[in-house]
Amino acid sequence: MPPPAKVRPQLSPDLVVDAAAKVLERDGFDGLTMRAVAAELKVQAPALYWHFPNKDALQVALYDHLMADLVFELEGRDWREDISRMAQQLRRHLLARRDVARLLPHGFFVGPNIMAQAEMILAILMRAGLAPKDAGYAMSTGFSYVVTWVIGEADLIARRATGHDGNDELAQAMVATGAYPHFAQVIGSFEVGGDVDGQFVFGMNCLIAGFEQLIPKG
Repeated sequence: MPPPAKVRPQLSPDLVVDAAAKVLERDGFDGLTMRAVAAELKVQAPALYWHFPNKDALQVALYDHLMADLVFELEGRDWREDISRMAQQLRRHLLARRDVARLLPHGFFVGPNIMAQAEMILAILMRAGLAPKDAGYAMSTGFSYVVTWVIGEADLIARRATGHDGNDELAQAMVATGAYPHFAQVIGSFEVGGDVDGQFVFGMNCLIAGFEQLIPKG
């Protein structure tokens, strides 16, 4: 008797997201297409639309899936320290996975893991004294800062993996003309090997200082 035919698992949202995660890790964000995910599942692309109406919906679900293992480790002594720690932990988490920060479309997005993390951030900001609307805006601003930073940092890491960055060479050549004396004093902060961690923390501390101004005095 011939061996029984293998039965393909019934397609589900979880299977689609798992396949999308494999495509993202292998091919990067530019290779993440509905057709590529369908090929990973050995189905036709239209089959995916029963579970996700468009690519944006799949990207949000994939982002939420990849954020499931992010657990914020906080000390709870000072809300400013906690927000700074969360930003740094989010940054490390996003950098550890290929192109995750590029998944999110513009606008509001929801998912069980995203919402749980947002709830924790909002609780910290409101307990610090920010009004609900200000806390929401502060969370959105801080999150946008981290995601935008990570996209730029990932690109920087990819370029500097070669040990060479054309931007550094161009900047050095322009400074050498003597036409930019103030920039000459700070260029070392931005060259290969510069303090990228320090730049990130500086920017986040500036945001936190701004958030603190929203807390009513007295």
